[in-house]
Amino acid sequence: MRHKTSPGIQTFLAFLLSAVFAAGLFYRLSAGEGLKMNTRSRESIAMDTVVRVSVTSDKTPEELDGILDGVFELIERLDGKLSMHNATSEISLVNANAGREAVRVSPETAEVLRSALEITRLTDGAFDPTIGPVTALWQAGDAKKTRHELPSDSEILEALSLVDGKSLKETAPNEFYLAREGMRLDLGGIAKGYVSAAVRNFLESAGVESALIDLGGNVLAVGSRPNGEPWRIGVQHPLQSRGAPICSMSVENASVITAGVYERFVEIGGKRYTHIFDPRTGRPIEGNLLSVSVVAADPTIGDALSTAFMVMGENRSKLLLKELPGVETVFVSDKGSTPTVTATGGIIGLKVLNRASVNAERHEEQR
Repeated sequence: MRHKTSPGIQTFLAFLLSAVFAAGLFYRLSAGEGLKMNTRSRESIAMDTVVRVSVTSDKTPEELDGILDGVFELIERLDGKLSMHNATSEISLVNANAGREAVRVSPETAEVLRSALEITRLTDGAFDPTIGPVTALWQAGDAKKTRHELPSDSEILEALSLVDGKSLKETAPNEFYLAREGMRLDLGGIAKGYVSAAVRNFLESAGVESALIDLGGNVLAVGSRPNGEPWRIGVQHPLQSRGAPICSMSVENASVITAGVYERFVEIGGKRYTHIFDPRTGRPIEGNLLSVSVVAADPTIGDALSTAFMVMGENRSKLLLKELPGVETVFVSDKGSTPTVTATGGIIGLKVLNRASVNAERHEEQR
């Protein structure tokens, strides 16, 4: 599972090439019949990462500021339900009652948990929301704690014995139960995707048709850019400094969510261990896959799949992708002197940059 521990920046940076985050900047749309289009943007720390939201509309700047107030209130409220590090969150209450009784949760939390269980089934456990005992053992997801030695094999096996997505049950509508004491939910690999979808729904209900939502690298484009063109989204180069893209693509009404091994890690004995864990082994994943970017209309699914695909590897992920119409993926792997970019055929306007090679055969492949 993916876990975010460093304050202020999410591990997996999918940064924006075309967004303008400057409050008070004004646009005119050629198709807007002279309407004045106002843009307001805001940046804050939330969900243990940097959150940026930019909205454009013919509403007044003051109205857009009020909408952004609502956006960040919504993010804070949902984080208060879904964070395993908040002792009073609904997820923490389910964890505290593991092996004892079911806990009734809000419809929002129930929706996230149902989605998590569905992705667990779909990926045959490569994504598992009950990974919490493993992340706790490795002290991943807690910026205040850092391991200085590797967990022992026995510790890993003990934590792993408590990881079982099939033991998370919805016993009644909106009531969830972890079957064994010590089990622990960790929604670090799906919560930001769900929250970004909730923000999109909020913006659309408020009449905003053009927006860019960035929850620490989980990017969701609402509509098109203010000039009517698609948003241009970049994916972080895994071997270069933050802000250097390895590729970019065009999207409208879609999310681009990246999971990778290159930025968030714990260093023990001079070796870096990623904070993406394999639910089958209880250990950080290994291999030559550096990052996976999932393009999907539903960011909740995209978030969970990006983590699952890192666990599954490129070949297994491609087999599953054949069963997922409308989901496209960019794999970045370390197969030589330069990273290799492999994209599914539905990626629009893919451009590979910064000394990376592209698997042309796969790029042209149409599912």
